[in-house]
Amino acid sequence: MNRKTLIGFIHFILIAAFQIFILNGVEIFGYFNPMIYIWFILMLPTNTPKWLLLVLSFVMGFTIDIFAGQLGFHAAVLTLIGFIRPIFIKFFFSAKDLETSLRPSISEMGLNAFLPYIAILVFIHHFLYFTIEIFSLSEFFYTFLRIICSSIATILIILLFDYLFIRQKGKSTY
Repeated sequence: MNRKTLIGFIHFILIAAFQIFILNGVEIFGYFNPMIYIWFILMLPTNTPKWLLLVLSFVMGFTIDIFAGQLGFHAAVLTLIGFIRPIFIKFFFSAKDLETSLRPSISEMGLNAFLPYIAILVFIHHFLYFTIEIFSLSEFFYTFLRIICSSIATILIILLFDYLFIRQKGKSTY
């Protein structure tokens, strides 16, 4: 097992554990429900093969589903995010960056490009998740408020974690 694979596996375990043991129990005022497990898919290298992206998306979603007791919701939505992620990678990265193993982060993209990248994908994820969860128009405004509040909470936590845990340019790697 090479170093990048090991680091990726550790990221998977830490993000899943944080989501399962800490954030799954957090629901502030009934509106804020952060779901940072999407960060694992968003920070995969730009040259990750599509098949691997879909497999990792499904495995992460299924892992969260098992511990959340909602088999299928997280796996389905995160797999869809894994499917559409390459579209956003092409939009936010140059062709040269797509060939390398660049990891989307504040240090690589800058905040002005990283924030829209994660905000769009987090909003799509939360919109699909909460829409599937409720599956009714009777609570449209409540659901929309949950989508907005949870997206904001998730984005802020991802930005904080990215800033704290991802190495900045110019510093030695691991």
